[in-house]
Amino acid sequence: MPAGTATALTDVRPDGLIAHLPAGIRIEHHTGADIAADPRPWARAYEEVYAHAIGLSDHCDPPIAERLTRHAGRPGFALVAARATDTATGAEGADAPVAGYIYGYTLPTDTLWWEGLTPQPAPEYVREHPGRTVGVCELLVAPAWRRTRVGLALFQAFIADRTEERAAALLADGNDVVLDRYAKYGFQKVGTVEPYPGWRRHTMVVGALR
Repeated sequence: MPAGTATALTDVRPDGLIAHLPAGIRIEHHTGADIAADPRPWARAYEEVYAHAIGLSDHCDPPIAERLTRHAGRPGFALVAARATDTATGAEGADAPVAGYIYGYTLPTDTLWWEGLTPQPAPEYVREHPGRTVGVCELLVAPAWRRTRVGLALFQAFIADRTEERAAALLADGNDVVLDRYAKYGFQKVGTVEPYPGWRRHTMVVGALR
């Protein structure tokens, strides 16, 4: 997106029903206080999903548990999880395996979310006002539950409760599967950015919520 321009956004709100979930999966909603109290289950799920690349700075610097704890304190934070009944033990509740989760928070007016984005967008495009943007920090699905619509159900459940005008997400360059998924959700690419020093470039995608 060239400097000084803005793109009309596609509405990415769900069209009514949450995606059909596989048997044995349920959706949970968690607050920042829930996650701050014990980030370990979510950190373990993240580390399992990214076990093939956990040594990359994108995944370990800062550590996911630290990021989760810090983000959990942000206004508007929410985490939506998919839990799977453990078929071996029948475990449910907090002991059930994490099939996936999505989380994010409302971007503050002094956010650094857009800093370094290239191509540089128009100032009014990245200027935040209260309630303008929810930043989607993670959307992950455990390998055993991919291609089962768990990711879509998580996404729909998360944005269904958001009151912001738009949603923005960062996707690591080369992650074409997830980039394609967000495109199907109605998000549009607006540029690339390095979220933390030393990280790979990430693609920024944005979609309208209202």
